[in-house]
Amino acid sequence: MFAGIERTGLIVPYRTVVSKELAKLHSVLSHPIRVRIIEELRGGELSVNALRDRLGITHAAVSQQLAVLRSSRLIVEQRQGRNVFYQLRNPELASWIMDGVKFISPDPSEVEQMLSAIQNAKGVWTASHDKPTQT
Repeated sequence: MFAGIERTGLIVPYRTVVSKELAKLHSVLSHPIRVRIIEELRGGELSVNALRDRLGITHAAVSQQLAVLRSSRLIVEQRQGRNVFYQLRNPELASWIMDGVKFISPDPSEVEQMLSAIQNAKGVWTASHDKPTQT
C-alpha cells in the first residue's frame, strides 16, 4: 500500500497533501466575488462584460478575480475572435458551493430568538424615547 507522495526526497502522507490542496481551494473560494462568478458561470460561458454587468463591478475587478480563478484551474477561457468567454472547468463546483448553504443557514429556533430579541429591543428603546424628560 502506498503511504504518500514523494517530494524532494521526502514522503508526504496523502492526508497532508489532500488537506493542503483543499485548503488552497477554500482560500480561492474565500472571496465573495469569486463565489458569485462561479455561480454566474453555472449556466454556461460568459464574457468579462457579461460578468461585469451581472455583478455590478468594474471590468478590472472582474478580470482580477478571473485571473485568480484561472490560475487555480477552476475556470477555463475560450477565445472567439476578439472576445474571451469563461466557463467552469468542472461545472459541479457551482453545485458543491451551493450545497454549502445548508451549513450557513440559521436554525429556525435561532431565527425566532433573534426576531424576539429585536422586538424586545425595539420596544424598550422606543418606550425610553417616548417618556417625557423630567427637569
